[in-house]
Amino acid sequence: MTRLRSALTAARATARARRDERALQRALAAAPTQESAHEIAALAARR
Repeated sequence: MTRLRSALTAARATARARRDERALQRALAAAPTQESAHEIAALAARR
């Protein structure tokens, strides 16, 4: 059971990371200026 639980936890973490990355990409694409996109990227890098 421990291996199964570990595998599920890893899969959830990977899915969460992918969702976060897609959200960041959408935010960067929707940024009104290049400077705004840079600020969004800088904030994301601080996490």
